[in-house]
Amino acid sequence: MGTAKQYFSGLEGIFCCLIDEQRTAAFQRAIKNTVRKGDVVADCGAGTGILSLFAADAGAKIVYAIESDSRVLKNLQKTFELNGYKKKIILIEGDVRSVRLPEKVDMIIAEMIATGLIEELQVPAMNNMLGFAKPDVRIVLESLELYADLVSNKNDYFGHKMNIIRYEYPEIKNLKATPMTAKVIYRKVDFSKVNNDNQVSLKSEFTILRDGNINGLRISMRTIFYDGSIFDSSPAYCYPIILPVQDTAVKKGDRCLVSLSYEMCKGFNNLKYAVSRI
Repeated sequence: MGTAKQYFSGLEGIFCCLIDEQRTAAFQRAIKNTVRKGDVVADCGAGTGILSLFAADAGAKIVYAIESDSRVLKNLQKTFELNGYKKKIILIEGDVRSVRLPEKVDMIIAEMIATGLIEELQVPAMNNMLGFAKPDVRIVLESLELYADLVSNKNDYFGHKMNIIRYEYPEIKNLKATPMTAKVIYRKVDFSKVNNDNQVSLKSEFTILRDGNINGLRISMRTIFYDGSIFDSSPAYCYPIILPVQDTAVKKGDRCLVSLSYEMCKGFNNLKYAVSRI
């Protein structure tokens, strides 16, 4: 039973990404608009292989599909053979943070992202991949903008109050929070350059927009692709995260001091935040 559960959980996440039509279609368009015929492409954390397939469809000469999970690799090999890309898409088993490629690449695909870049491996993966990039490399997911705002959000479940980190899944309408302040951008991450300063730090005053109460600090993101297209979030991609704060009554014009700090891609255990009314 334990083995079966481990196998299922290992593939569930990448399947959810695949069937998220908004997310997958956004990447399909961006890849199609970025690939040039004859390109050598790296796909970091290949998962189901769909992004590698998109690059091959668009005219790439070779796609290096990098994946560390041996169970996923078995499925990938079959998928590429099934679609006639056995020779065009080359599987590489390895950790994207340290793996070596056999040649320089024209384009890099990497979608190893969690909201706020709090978790997952996008930053160290891209830092490593840039070592194998040609001078004019094209990064499909070129940059991310990280935002914060204060909200009033649902925090009662089945008759009980819960101050928990929660996720604002876009397809569940009753989870949509009410914004109580404007969004503030607290970091822009450019993946065309090596990112050595991975410490995030925000300390700013937020002005309340309406009477009500605040009980959450929301973190959200915006993705900017190489072709200039923009994507915010979808059911399996960067849905906003709401961090619980003390329930506080506020009036329009009140000000709150927000502090937030963490090291990107190191998980929630290193995240610290505080909200206080001024």
